[in-house]
Amino acid sequence: MTRTALGLALAFSLSAFAGGVSAAQPVEIEMSAERWDAPEGTLFVREEGFPNGHMALKSGFAILKEGGFSNGIVEFDMKALEFSDTGIQFRRKDAETAEFLYLRADPDCPAANDCIQYAPITHGLMQWDIYPRFQGPAPISEKGWNHVKLVVAGSRMRVFINREASPSLEVDRLQGLAESGGIAFKGPAIFANLRLRPGETDEMPRAKPPIIDPRIVSHWLVASPTAAPAGRDPSLADMPAGAGATWKRLDTEVDGLANLSRELGPTPEPALAWLKSSVQADRDVTKTVSLGWAREVWVFLNGSLVYTGKNPYYPSDKRLGPDGRLSPDNAKITLALRKGDNDIVIAVGNKWQTHQGAVKASPYGWGVTMAYADLANVRIAAP
Repeated sequence: MTRTALGLALAFSLSAFAGGVSAAQPVEIEMSAERWDAPEGTLFVREEGFPNGHMALKSGFAILKEGGFSNGIVEFDMKALEFSDTGIQFRRKDAETAEFLYLRADPDCPAANDCIQYAPITHGLMQWDIYPRFQGPAPISEKGWNHVKLVVAGSRMRVFINREASPSLEVDRLQGLAESGGIAFKGPAIFANLRLRPGETDEMPRAKPPIIDPRIVSHWLVASPTAAPAGRDPSLADMPAGAGATWKRLDTEVDGLANLSRELGPTPEPALAWLKSSVQADRDVTKTVSLGWAREVWVFLNGSLVYTGKNPYYPSDKRLGPDGRLSPDNAKITLALRKGDNDIVIAVGNKWQTHQGAVKASPYGWGVTMAYADLANVRIAAP
C-alpha cells in the first residue's frame, strides 16, 4: 500500500464509526522507518514470517506518522524486552492526551491483578493509580510473542489476549479527552502485525445502564490548587477565600470519583486541591463514610479537622489497599453531624514520593471519592 493510500485509509477510520457508515477495509501497517517516528536506535527488520516487518523499540514511544483511529478493532503482536509498561496508545493527540493500554509481562501474569492495565492520559498525567478497576490478570507470555486485540466502540473497550474467547479486560467508560487521534507504541518491546479494522465494532455487547448510588457525594465545589504547606498539615486558613477565590462545580464520575487530574491538571510543585460539600441532618447523628484518595487527604467538618490520611505508593509498606491505588475502601471514617446544615471541606494533596525518596508533585492520578454508608436522617445537599 502506498503512503498516500495508507493515509486515506487511516483517515477514513476517524469517521467510519461516528458517521454511521459501514466498516472500512482492514489496514495493515508496515513496521518501517517511513511509517513511524521512532527514537534513535529503534530497529526495523523484515524477515520471513513477518511480511510487514517488525519494530524493536528499545525505549520511549514510536508514533505512527500518518492517519489515526477512533473506533473499531486494533490488533498487533508484541514481545516485551523487559518488565515495564509496554503497550499501545490510541486516540493520541500528543504526549498530553491519549488512551493507554499496556502489559506488564511477568511470570505471574495469569494470576497477578496488574498484568494488563488501562490508564487515560490527560494533561500529561497517566492515571493508573485512580482506576484500579481497569486492571487484571491475563494469559501473557513473559518472554514470547503476545497477540493483543482491542475492540473500541465510543467510550467502551474490550481487550483480548492471545486469541482467548473472553476478554482479559473490559473498560465500561474510556476516560480520555479525545474521541479520535493517532497511534503510538511504547517500548521496550518488539512490535509486529499491526492491523486496523476501523468502524468494526460488532463484537461489542450492548452497554448496561449505569447504576447511580445515591449515597455517593456526586457533586462538589472545587477551587484552584494552592501550594502545599511545608512541614505542617494544612488548615482552613490555607483554603482559597475572599474575592480572589474562584469555586466551580465538579460533577464526579458515576462511581463517585472526583478526578482532579482531569479537572485541575498537574502542578509544578506539591499542591492541595480544595473541595466543598454539605449534608443536612434531621437530628444529631453519627455517620460512617467510605473515603478514597490519592495521595494525601484532610477532612474538615464544620470548621474542625476530623481526619487526615496518607496513601503513598512509596515506601511500599505504607500503601493502603488495594496496593496504593485510590479506592472507596482506602478508609472508613465517622462524621458526627449536628442537626441542620453541616459543611464538609476536603483538602487533597498530590505529593509523590519516589522509590529513592525524592518528593515532587505526582505525575500520575489525583482524586477523591466519598460515600455515606446510609442516608437515614440525612440528605446530601447539591452545591
